[in-house]
Amino acid sequence: MIYSTNYFGSIPYFQSIAKCSEIVIDIHEHYKKQTWRNRTQILESNGPMYLSVPVMRPNGSKSKVGDIKISHDTNWRKDHWKALQSSYQHAPYFFYYGPQIKELIYQEEETLHLFNLKILKQLLDWLDLEIEISLSNEYSIPDGPEDSRIKLDKKQFSIPQHRYFQVFSDKYPFYPNLSIIDLIMNEGPIARNYILPKN
Repeated sequence: MIYSTNYFGSIPYFQSIAKCSEIVIDIHEHYKKQTWRNRTQILESNGPMYLSVPVMRPNGSKSKVGDIKISHDTNWRKDHWKALQSSYQHAPYFFYYGPQIKELIYQEEETLHLFNLKILKQLLDWLDLEIEISLSNEYSIPDGPEDSRIKLDKKQFSIPQHRYFQVFSDKYPFYPNLSIIDLIMNEGPIARNYILPKN
């Protein structure tokens, strides 16, 4: 299966990956702005919130994902960590995962896909999923709307999700399809059971 790179991918992203024994990350597709390739959605005290990694496109709209560089014009790492800390400091598993997520955010990788790859590998390790990951050698055209690069490229998902505890559950209704961070911070090791295919 071929997937786009994602920054702390969504729960639907990981539910799809969990069905695979090996995946290919497409680094030859043209980079698309305002997609999950460089952003994720968490839950903070005022509701869902986007976190976006600023990037540089060396060839404008024709830039391939593999050529996308992370911008250092703003202190976005500090902002992302501050938002995550504020949102999840009272989550059951923040004490365990928080420092490691901070390290992932502050890693010094220059290219977006390698930055995301390190995050993906750590997340799969936390979820105890043994999935072989490789990077594409060339671009292959999506074979239809069910191709993961299209199916998982929506701004808003409408995928039904089972409820799990969320940090602001006393204030808000259940918000489905957030970043995998939300699930891991609240459910810890049993997050794996949540994303595994149901028989």
